[in-house]
Amino acid sequence: MSRLAAPAAAPAASTVPAQRPAGDWLAQHRWWWLGALGALLLLGGLLRLSLLVRAGWLMEGDDALSALMALRILDGDRPLMLKNQAYGASWEPYLMALSFSTFGVSRVAARLPELLTSLGVILATGWLAGEVAGRPAAWFAMLLAAAPPVYVLVLAEKPWAPYTEVILLGLLALGCAVRLGWRRPTRRLAVACGLLGGFAMWMHPLAIWYLGAAAIAVVLRVRPPQLMRTAGWGLLGFIIGGLPVWVFNLQTGGSTVRYITAGSGGQTADRGAVLGAWWNNDLPRGAGLWHPWGPSPPAFGVVMALLLAAALVWAVVGRRGLRLRPLDALLVLVVLIPTIFTLSGFGGPALNPYGFDATGRYAPPIWSGLSIILGAALASVWRQRRWLATLLCCVPLGINLAAWAAIDPVAAFQSPYWDRLPVDNRPLLAALGEQGVEAIWINHWAGQPLMLDAAAQGQPLVAYDWYDVQAGGIDRFPEYRPLVEQAARPAFVLVTDEAQPELERVLRQMAISFVDVRVPPYVVVIPTSRTIHPSEVTAALDYRY
Repeated sequence: MSRLAAPAAAPAASTVPAQRPAGDWLAQHRWWWLGALGALLLLGGLLRLSLLVRAGWLMEGDDALSALMALRILDGDRPLMLKNQAYGASWEPYLMALSFSTFGVSRVAARLPELLTSLGVILATGWLAGEVAGRPAAWFAMLLAAAPPVYVLVLAEKPWAPYTEVILLGLLALGCAVRLGWRRPTRRLAVACGLLGGFAMWMHPLAIWYLGAAAIAVVLRVRPPQLMRTAGWGLLGFIIGGLPVWVFNLQTGGSTVRYITAGSGGQTADRGAVLGAWWNNDLPRGAGLWHPWGPSPPAFGVVMALLLAAALVWAVVGRRGLRLRPLDALLVLVVLIPTIFTLSGFGGPALNPYGFDATGRYAPPIWSGLSIILGAALASVWRQRRWLATLLCCVPLGINLAAWAAIDPVAAFQSPYWDRLPVDNRPLLAALGEQGVEAIWINHWAGQPLMLDAAAQGQPLVAYDWYDVQAGGIDRFPEYRPLVEQAARPAFVLVTDEAQPELERVLRQMAISFVDVRVPPYVVVIPTSRTIHPSEVTAALDYRY
């Protein structure tokens, strides 16, 4: 009888699936979720990789600065910050050095760390979205992070300063703050939040956008008896995480602090103009309404703006009562971005008289907040009408992918300050090698990538930008100047299509003989009757070249 009774009880238990623990369901579908996540990361990776390939892995001057620092790191240098800058961690050069030692020196190896970091942002976006709005929001947000606006996509791959790392660390720090505020605050979590925040602050002072939102969430949500203890452990983690920048400031008499106090490009009295520049330029590019590298249909911008506005309105008014929700931490973030941009000195360069895109590099964090808010809004629709949520999600993805397909990648990866770099420097390097030239005077936007390409093929070359330094620019590699000055056969390399550049006219007036070698878009001028120092012809080396 007992053998007959046991089977009879089993079907009764199996007919109640609602009683199965959630963990069992997740375990049974684990491989499906991992496969979906892998496919999503593959999508994000292919979008980014295709842009780099289409651009010929173009490296502009600021990108190459980190790569040249990486070469110095391999030789034993140990910098804490970017070369001759009071802000911007030397994190990327160290990662590039690791990549160079593993794969060899190349443009591809130089860009690999930033490519991987941008994929990490996708995961961090999904984790934070899951913390504030649940699993469906996490998937929607990761999709939007995998295929972001093309302006965000391009800048996420540019290793000119650790801006992508700021986004990654900032999202993680904000996620820890949300857990502290809406779950039980623990010492370990507080220290982790502080460590991430301090590390992000070393990356770049603009981490304050995320750290400000994290601090507000903790202060408003952690109960007073626990707040001081939580803040104390968080501060300890922050001090440890930001240790490199504190050491650097001890070494330099507080140069980073002075920089932040003065602001980038100086303070500006016209805060309204700065906010207007952000509203008309940085916000549209960061939100995917417009981009400067190809066709950008106004109708697409209108549709994207309406969708994002609807998500923001839902996030503000779609609540029960006035209690704070985890999603409010993201609303704080999107408010802090323009507020700090306008009130700090970082917005000042937006008003430069030359029309440069001097603050567009600060636009990608906009999407890091909007993608999570939009993902949460889509998740809310998903719970009611899955087909509608899927259709709505296809709208921003379609707009972003259309821009990705239509842009000119070579133009996109040029410097916003100087946009005439060729994709291939091998013809110029071959010409310099044939002429026995190993030292050149050239603008740094072209010279620094040229030195990287020379190092990649084992060709000795050192370059220095005389004119920019004399005009008040940053002396990025002052140690290169004496090397060019003492070279046996230094040359001037201009970037121009002029039949007779100003330098050649001046040399003829000075009765100096020279060799002219043309490798479009470069013109190599090699004085032969005697060595010419650039101080003798500074006016002929201006920004035209």
